[in-house]
Amino acid sequence: MPRPALSYSVSLEPLSDFYTLSPWSLAEMARRFGLGRSNLMGLLRGERTISNDKLMALLRWSGLEVVDGTLRLAPGLHVWRVASVKHLEAFARLPAGLQPEDAWDLVTEADRPRREWIHVLSQPCDARQVLLSVRPDYYPLLRDHRPGLGRPHRLHHFAGGRKYDEIAGQLGGEHLYIPSAEGTRLFTDPEAQNMGRAPEINEWARWLRQSLHVDTSPWLLPGLAAEETQGGGSTPPATSVHPEACQHAWTALTHRLDTGGTHADICDVPVFSLGDIHQYPAGMVRLDRSFLGEKAMEYGKAQRLRLYKDENTGVMWLVVMNGQSPCGLPDAFSSDRIGDFALLLQGESLLVDRISAPGHILGRVLSRMAIHETDAHQIATPE
Repeated sequence: MPRPALSYSVSLEPLSDFYTLSPWSLAEMARRFGLGRSNLMGLLRGERTISNDKLMALLRWSGLEVVDGTLRLAPGLHVWRVASVKHLEAFARLPAGLQPEDAWDLVTEADRPRREWIHVLSQPCDARQVLLSVRPDYYPLLRDHRPGLGRPHRLHHFAGGRKYDEIAGQLGGEHLYIPSAEGTRLFTDPEAQNMGRAPEINEWARWLRQSLHVDTSPWLLPGLAAEETQGGGSTPPATSVHPEACQHAWTALTHRLDTGGTHADICDVPVFSLGDIHQYPAGMVRLDRSFLGEKAMEYGKAQRLRLYKDENTGVMWLVVMNGQSPCGLPDAFSSDRIGDFALLLQGESLLVDRISAPGHILGRVLSRMAIHETDAHQIATPE
């Protein structure tokens, strides 16, 4: 059901997603702010449970400010985490005013880098920063939509032996964010202390490259970078797929469907966009045997089908790959079927076009579906 109309002068629609990213629970937020949990829950449902003055105080306490009736990040260090599909979806839904810049630095413990979290610090923008902590198997999914996460600029350490759990548990003490002056003291400059030469850092960097396909070259010291190049430790290509991240992407999309695609007459088909290459699907549709036919259903059960959408025209192309391809760029294969439509790679962009000469393609087009606008509604028709 849609939320009831809000009676405040500011749109609170993003507030639930903003709070979802906090390391504090809603109950803990309510306790520390001095608000009943039921009042906070009601507020997030769109109910007027507190006065306007109390609301403004809550927003300031949360590290938010109101500009032209919308929420935006206030100056300070905001501490978020992505450790589940719910967090991932909340981060994606945040409006532009609540999104950090897509330029990041890596942060780790000074004594020994740990692998439970990947900590990244957004580069400051008008004194606004986000310390984002991501579970490793969700990092590739986040990076697929925030390319800057694939190439952090610098490496920092938590200062004075501070640990992430301590920072996340304490935050600003009385607030949901850390004031800017205090936030700048949380991190050290590793180059000044020559901490980047520790063997543990080198091993951790190798793990980042090999497991999460993070480009560590911008912050590795020259000596270590040379060692990695000689040792064959170069960053894997951006087209590499993290198996667990792929599974999370599929789970996140298919859990919204009534039943799984295990039924004999049903298959789940991922939706990708033409244009820029994305490693993970942006949507999922369920198709049945009566719609696809026997052969296409066989492809679907083998995870060889994809729908590619042209965002400019709304046209959807049903494409069959040469092999199983749930995520990532499909393997190219040869085709000499001149005149047939196919999925093609042109530079670093995907498009559907007719085959003009024998060569490599990424997939064969089985059908085309276009959206026709009418006065009343849209009609999708296969062509």
